[in-house]
Amino acid sequence: MASSHFSQYHRVPLSNEHLLVQAAADGDQDAYAQLYTWYYPNLQVAVNFITQDRHETDEVLQETFLRIWKIREKLLLVKSFENYAFRIARNLVFDLLRRKKVHLRAMEALEQRASAADMPDALEYKELHDTALRAINGLDKQKRDIFLLRTEEGLSFEEIAARFGIAVVTVKKHYYAAFHTLKSVLEQHGGPVAILFLLWLNGK
Repeated sequence: MASSHFSQYHRVPLSNEHLLVQAAADGDQDAYAQLYTWYYPNLQVAVNFITQDRHETDEVLQETFLRIWKIREKLLLVKSFENYAFRIARNLVFDLLRRKKVHLRAMEALEQRASAADMPDALEYKELHDTALRAINGLDKQKRDIFLLRTEEGLSFEEIAARFGIAVVTVKKHYYAAFHTLKSVLEQHGGPVAILFLLWLNGK
């Protein structure tokens, strides 16, 4: 099953993540190193699923964790370190693909690996894709609009808040609720969370 391969990398959150995040936000390099070591494998699988290039994947993740460290004070506002790192990595992958204009290459890589036992085949991918789209369309209007503005148009939380005339914290609440709904739906159908990258890559 596709999910069995991915699950070996999908770890539960660290029991002391909150303390490590607080310490990292204060500049504790050892605490940050523990977060890095724990979550790197999961992120590596998701990013490499799209780039199909270990060197590019490593570059994306190095930049991801470097950016987080540079703005580590913001970690105090983060509820999930993994989701926060995942979002930054996703944006960097977008930038990489736009620069190289390899949207088609990403899909070709998916097709080439479709027959592998650890990846969904073309039919399964289409079913997962359709399932995810139904889940997005099933969200209430505000959650759906916020989710699509963030993932399709790349607007910041602040920009979305200004557009709707609501607080940034409210925007984040709706966005993460939508994200977790979609993630849960995919996992229930045996789909790797990396499929989310492809959904955003190809538009909805």
